[in-house]
Amino acid sequence: MNTAACRTILHATDWHSENLPPPPAQRDWLLHRGSLTARLRQHGDIRVHIEHEGWSDDQPPVWQRDVWLADRNNRWIYAETRIPSATLARVRPLQTLGAAPIGPWLYQQNPQRLSLHWRHDPASGLYARHSTLLVHGGPLHIAELFLAAFPWP
Repeated sequence: MNTAACRTILHATDWHSENLPPPPAQRDWLLHRGSLTARLRQHGDIRVHIEHEGWSDDQPPVWQRDVWLADRNNRWIYAETRIPSATLARVRPLQTLGAAPIGPWLYQQNPQRLSLHWRHDPASGLYARHSTLLVHGGPLHIAELFLAAFPWP
């Protein structure tokens, strides 16, 4: 799956709140409240491949980091992190992560989760989730698309 297709799925409008639980096979992953990276590492060596990192063309602009999380052979997750400039001023280390995953740094900051939503894309059969977290008083948005090779239980 290419980046444009992933973005289309993540930018859809038919998201469900966690009050409407996803199917049992996907529930634990889609509603997981801790570091997704830490949980993925329980299943193997996870690598980050940066697709894009930099200021978006949005108004107002946000720092956007789009990555693929993969094991040695397969891409498992496409993730977008969007950080408003006011938040980025408080969390500068996020601009210099490089190929390091965001989760270990982020969850050391004890973020407050403001929202958690999930969706199933009927065309591809893929599942996604998106969260808004409050970090040092500023919002940060993360959306993750679980790709076809993802090892659901």
